[in-house]
Amino acid sequence: MTTRAELEAALAKAEADWRKANDDLDKAHVLRAKANADWDTMLADRRTAATDRRIAGSIWGKAFADRRKAVADRRNADAARDKANAEWDKAHAARSNARVVWDKARAALEELNRAEGKPW
Repeated sequence: MTTRAELEAALAKAEADWRKANDDLDKAHVLRAKANADWDTMLADRRTAATDRRIAGSIWGKAFADRRKAVADRRNADAARDKANAEWDKAHAARSNARVVWDKARAALEELNRAEGKPW
């Protein structure tokens, strides 16, 4: 049978894990907000970007502006956003799992308290 000390230790560990997962989720939220801000900045800068490889004022440069830099910027910002969203999802799942473990440990301790006739 599980002892009270083991259940209390499990509950304390589960609570600490949940707090750490909550902190990780907060950090992931900040990263996601930064990635979204970078994406918005890239969109705003995209239309004002100058051509970087063509001769200024040439007919070819006016007809077909070099979009390689803008496309690369967009891909980089999109990849950063995807990575930030994946990190947030991972942190959110870890927090949810930690909460489940915490709830189970708390329920087991409450059951032991009821069995022994002690108040929580």
